Amino acid sequence: MSEATRPPRSRLSRFAPFLVLIGGFALFTWLSGGPPPPEPQGPPASAAPTPRSSAETAQATEFLSAAIRAAGLGVITGGADVRPPLPPQYNDLPRVVVRGASANDPLGIPLLAVVFPDATSAATAAPEIAAYLVLPTTLVLVPPDATFTLRRSGSLLVIFQRTPSADPDPSAAESLLTVLSTLGEEIPLPR
Repeated sequence: MSEATRPPRSRLSRFAPFLVLIGGFALFTWLSGGPPPPEPQGPPASAAPTPRSSAETAQATEFLSAAIRAAGLGVITGGADVRPPLPPQYNDLPRVVVRGASANDPLGIPLLAVVFPDATSAATAAPEIAAYLVLPTTLVLVPPDATFTLRRSGSLLVIFQRTPSADPDPSAAESLLTVLSTLGEEIPLPR
């Protein structure tokens, strides 16, 4: 038997499977939204204004840390920004966040201090913020069982938001709430 000779393949026919494969990858990439996003290059920038001086930061951080230590929790000073619902005119004020971590809640319970320029402006703003926190338009921003505790100490307004249904460690939250009740002046929330 004799074998029939095959006609030589053209260059295009030899590369056709590869071209189809590359075209398929390109089409898939285009349809799926492009290449994956690049890895983040460091911690995310906080949208929170920073305190006016390092002394303000240190004072607010130490105040919150002392409360957390008194509650028997570990202090975490870094981490994600916490933005409580505040009236728009107070959104530009510097905030300091310190978290109280426990064995059951290693991420920590956030405790936030809004830093005012002086004690008088903090005393003036505190009732406005308290009233804002219980407005129906504000309450849609937080879980239904969320409660707020406001305490003022000098130029600091401390805000503690507790959500019992989402507390990983309810006893730690209760203990922090007990310690907070001894610090500064309570700002009552209107009912």
